[in-house]
Amino acid sequence: MTERLYQPDFSCIFSKQFSNAFLYDRIDSLVWPVFEGVPKSEKLENLLSLKDHHGHQIFYRRKINLNDYKVELNCSNLGLAFLQAMDLGREYGISNQDLINLIEKAPKLFKAIVSFDLSSKNENDKSIDTLKNLQEQIDVVGVALYPSYTGLDLNKSDNKELANLLNYMSENNLFLKLDIGNSNFPEYHHNSISKEILHSFLSNHPENIVILSGLDVSGDFKFYYQLLKYFNNLWLELEPRAIGGMPPTAYFQELFNIQGFIQNAWHRILIGSATPTLESSQMNRGLLEATEDLSFSQKCLLRTWGFRNANRIKPELFKPSNLEDLNTFTTIQNIDQQKIIETQNEINIDYKVKLRSYSITQLIFLTDLVKEILKRTIDKFPQYNNGELFFRSYHTTTSLIVNEHEIGNYLDFHYKFAELSKQDSSSYFHTVSALENRADFNRFDHDLASFNGRRQITLPILDGRLEIGGRENFYILVTFGPRTFNIHFKIKLIKT
Repeated sequence: MTERLYQPDFSCIFSKQFSNAFLYDRIDSLVWPVFEGVPKSEKLENLLSLKDHHGHQIFYRRKINLNDYKVELNCSNLGLAFLQAMDLGREYGISNQDLINLIEKAPKLFKAIVSFDLSSKNENDKSIDTLKNLQEQIDVVGVALYPSYTGLDLNKSDNKELANLLNYMSENNLFLKLDIGNSNFPEYHHNSISKEILHSFLSNHPENIVILSGLDVSGDFKFYYQLLKYFNNLWLELEPRAIGGMPPTAYFQELFNIQGFIQNAWHRILIGSATPTLESSQMNRGLLEATEDLSFSQKCLLRTWGFRNANRIKPELFKPSNLEDLNTFTTIQNIDQQKIIETQNEINIDYKVKLRSYSITQLIFLTDLVKEILKRTIDKFPQYNNGELFFRSYHTTTSLIVNEHEIGNYLDFHYKFAELSKQDSSSYFHTVSALENRADFNRFDHDLASFNGRRQITLPILDGRLEIGGRENFYILVTFGPRTFNIHFKIKLIKT
């Protein structure tokens, strides 16, 4: 809950659509469509009957039905799940029809990750047509490939079907999930996937979002993870199929202890449960327990986005149930031009801007607003190009801040201010009944506003543009929220 009370303005990191992360469902990114009471394809029946030389099932699953899974989702506070197919080019697997069979029973609960065998031995070249047909029936978010078991050469230049499918996926905002193959299926192709192969593939397909799945935290994870630092289109799926010997809590702790992992990956991870093999509740519990002792900022970010990042991959499929909520949580509520005073050589224009914060302490990005107000003025009075722009806040628990707008820098500032503002103020005198006949308890909000930033800012305007440094950006620190508040802008321009 703390992460919700102190969330940043994520619109300045992602987009306006994702300003408030908590408008979106938490998503289980890996669920197999293997439930009791749902028709199974012949391939799936063969998969479930597949046994090792000891007579044990190779593909273990709990025998649960759809209602059982709904209870598990509710327990885990999850609202959606990605169902995944498994085309291994063999007589066993999980067909795309198995996805349809389950989604038809709960279309609002599931999105689909379809699968194809694109190896050279398969010469159908019909994957795009099949994909289009599937998209007409169900919501498809991505395609899963299993190179280690199909023998697919990801970098084979003459595999036109793979190249065409990747182009189609890029154009339609579908991700590619590559399963590394850390499982006990027979006929493993060890030369089909490696860090070097993946490095080459990613460098040739920067337009495709690629998700790695099936990584072994005690083995190959650290090798593949290095690529995350070089390729912004690479994501990781954290899931339990290869964590034997440790519970989910220890699994997450192992990952979070990798130096730099959280900083590099918090916004590019998905979390799956591999239900019905394991339970989503156990993965959720593991995340909560593993983040408990992290820093305030890391804990908040991982708990906010760990299960929600999937919403951002294909935004058109993931919208708040009430679209009006997006406007409710827009920081800029209204720009009101107050008055214009014009002389022969000078013009003065005043604006009052109403803004909204939607957490207790929030650092709100203002640079775009400042530039928009200047643009409005210059567009209306193009003969005036030089002067100054002045803005100030009316409120004693807000403060204007100038600094670099880099994602990590913004988050560090926001969470530092949030953590300072949530300190215990019980020993201070600003906790007694105030003049408004209520108790004030925001000692540290006043400290933050007084000791950080400034009350007002004046910027020079030259040739119709702000004369500011290349990395200078503007924020307002708002405490004691959520709240609406006003900023006064004044633009003074001289005719040239």
